[in-house]
Amino acid sequence: MNMPLSLQTIAEQVQELLQAETAVVALAESSGEQVYYAAAVGKYAADVVGKRGDAAISGLPGIVFKGSCPVLVENTKGDLRVRQDTAQAWGIESALAMPLFSQGQLWGALMVLNRLDGERFNQQDQQKLVDYVTEISVQIQST
Repeated sequence: MNMPLSLQTIAEQVQELLQAETAVVALAESSGEQVYYAAAVGKYAADVVGKRGDAAISGLPGIVFKGSCPVLVENTKGDLRVRQDTAQAWGIESALAMPLFSQGQLWGALMVLNRLDGERFNQQDQQKLVDYVTEISVQIQST
């Protein structure tokens, strides 16, 4: 029996899969102009969940919304795709984000911040995230 996945469950599964410090599900609102942080798990979950903002200045979610493709940031320091103020305040050294689609329409992004083992996210991690999203795409569409 396939039950629809909740956004919180998706965040939890992604955190476990990638051994991430924090995993976030961000929703694209107003045709991707706004970002709403709908679910998160891990170190910074309480700081993220329920917040809204302009996607253009959101950093990684906005980049993913605009480009509609995965974004791997192995080193956040000085990388303009990541909000440097947040990266410095939270100690984010590495990040990975993946767009989420339903019936060809962008509806959000998955984002992971820092690996628990202190290593940087890499191409293998990105492929794991791509495979995960592909595997659950039917369930995502029914949430």
